[in-house]
Amino acid sequence: MPPTLAVLVSMALAGCASPVPASQQPVSNEPPASIAPSDPAATPRGAESGTEAIDAYALCKAQTLAIIAPAELAGIFWAPFEDATWLLREDGAIGIYIEATNENKAQGGEGREVALQCKVGGTLGEPVWLDFGVGSREADRDTILDVLARTDQA
Repeated sequence: MPPTLAVLVSMALAGCASPVPASQQPVSNEPPASIAPSDPAATPRGAESGTEAIDAYALCKAQTLAIIAPAELAGIFWAPFEDATWLLREDGAIGIYIEATNENKAQGGEGREVALQCKVGGTLGEPVWLDFGVGSREADRDTILDVLARTDQA
C-alpha cells in the first residue's frame, strides 16, 4: 500500500464520528463472519488480508476525501462505521454507503450533507476499486442496497 494511502486509511480509521446521527442503519447488526471486523488479537492482518467491511469503510473515506473537500481537510465528519450501510456483493466486493457532513459548506448548501458510495474488494495491500463517488444522501434503504449491489458500471 503506498505510504500516502496508508496515512489516509489510518486517518479514516481514527473515529471521525458525525455530530448528527446518520439516518441509515447497517444491513445487519451481526455481519457474516467472512467479512465481520476482525479481532486484532485473534487474527494478524497484513497486506494480503482480504478486504472486510471495516476496511471498505476506511478505504472509502480515504478514496473520496479529495472529492468532498479538495482544499480543506478539516471540518469533514463521517457517520461512524456502525451507522454505515454495507453489503457483501455477489462478486465478492463490499458495497458501502457512508453519510458525511462537510462543515466547510454553508448550512443547507449544496455539498454539505453528502453520501459516499464505494464498491471495493481485493486485499488491504491491493484494493480493487469497482466504483466510488460522492453524491446526495438517499433516505430509502432499499434504494441504497440496490445501488450497492449493482454490478453494472453505467
